Amino acid sequence: MKKKLLISFSGGRTSAYMTWWLLKNKQEEYEMIVVFANTGKEREETLQFVHKCDVEFGFNTIWIEAKVDFTKGVGTSFSIVDFESACRDGRVYEEHIKKYGLPNQNAPQCTRELKAIPIDKFAKSIGWKKYETALGIRSDEPKRLDWEKKVKKKALYFAELFHVTKSDVNLFWSKQSFDLELKSYEGNCDLCFKKGLRKLMTIAKNNPELTDWWKDMEQKYELHDPRNAEKTPYRFFRDNMTMNDIIEESQIPFEPAKDESKSIADARQIALWDEYLDSNNGCTESCEVF
Repeated sequence: MKKKLLISFSGGRTSAYMTWWLLKNKQEEYEMIVVFANTGKEREETLQFVHKCDVEFGFNTIWIEAKVDFTKGVGTSFSIVDFESACRDGRVYEEHIKKYGLPNQNAPQCTRELKAIPIDKFAKSIGWKKYETALGIRSDEPKRLDWEKKVKKKALYFAELFHVTKSDVNLFWSKQSFDLELKSYEGNCDLCFKKGLRKLMTIAKNNPELTDWWKDMEQKYELHDPRNAEKTPYRFFRDNMTMNDIIEESQIPFEPAKDESKSIADARQIALWDEYLDSNNGCTESCEVF
């Protein structure tokens, strides 16, 4: 009997390459399903990319979204959507904030409630009580891989299935008829608090319209304290920065983040690495499901 493998397709380049590789090479070993969890704050380019992978590669991705239940003691569930009906206005994310409060690096419950739990609830709804989850972590991400392996169980990592680096991923997409139309520093969730300050400043400067939702959430929920932690006002970003603080920082001359999606790396960016501007709390192209 085949083992069950849930491929967590984050919507990033590495994750998509992993999904393509697994479906091509592991059909005899695994019964596989591909799942994409939409948070409502994914970039439109990400949604287009996931859809294009379905059309061109036949991933047959199952699109799900978190369904928050405000009944005390009842956890998050899921709903099935598709490319056309997927939330694009942040509504799903805001429902999570209403129940759990503003997430940040000290309380990063958004990944758990918007991705991990809904995905697991979906798997169990189709009778998958025991399964492994495939995650798109590359061989050139050893620190990230070590950290993920400490906290996750029953997970397969692309790095251990097939030795692959960022240059391998970029080479693969250079040969395809389409690609994710995002720069590597932009990621999927548009202004995720896990991004380093340099990335946030660059995105805020280049795409100021993306900041509106985050400012609105801070204004509405900064005093919302469902965790009873009594640490209000709450903020998304590190060092208690507001979205307005980041916007102000972006107006001061600085070296912007570089796009590494077409090359191995940008040597100039590496030389400019700064502990304050570039610490990223684990955000790369995407946010994994655990």
